[in-house]
Amino acid sequence: MHNTFEVQYFQYRIMIETKRLILKPLSGSELMKLTKFPSELAEDLGLTPSASFVEKEVQEAILNDLLPNLSDLKKDYLFYTMWIVVEKSKKAIIGGICFHGEPDENGEVEIGYGTDDGYRNGGYMTETISGLVQWATANKKIQIIKAETYKTNTPSIRVLEKNNFEIAGQNDTSVIMKLKIKN
Repeated sequence: MHNTFEVQYFQYRIMIETKRLILKPLSGSELMKLTKFPSELAEDLGLTPSASFVEKEVQEAILNDLLPNLSDLKKDYLFYTMWIVVEKSKKAIIGGICFHGEPDENGEVEIGYGTDDGYRNGGYMTETISGLVQWATANKKIQIIKAETYKTNTPSIRVLEKNNFEIAGQNDTSVIMKLKIKN
């Protein structure tokens, strides 16, 4: 007999699975529920909820950037939704990762990500980005993955460096890092 976690995930097409994690792109209705009732969404999926998704900045990004694009059926929803990061053994949502839209004419796509406080410095985001890079390698539209982070956010810079991202530019507050994909 399957436990609730397994049953829930067999209902969905798992997009990315790593050794410790599952990255699941949320449907439009799941993303909407995440903005209003994140604990209910986690319960529906048989998971422990994430503390990160109740933060105002994350809520605003979902409402203002992601959700408006999900209604356009010409757009690939995978580039306009939040992918929850699930720690398999604990059945917990420990963070999220998203694209900032589809690849541009040069095949460049930007990512944003976050990890709950209790799961930082455990290699989870390094593993998340590694899994996303593997997925992107199979997507012929993606040539470059870009991430922008604060210069002072050394852990985020280190996560990107561990995934072979290189500094491509910077300004007074941020560093822009890129990874060229070998398809």
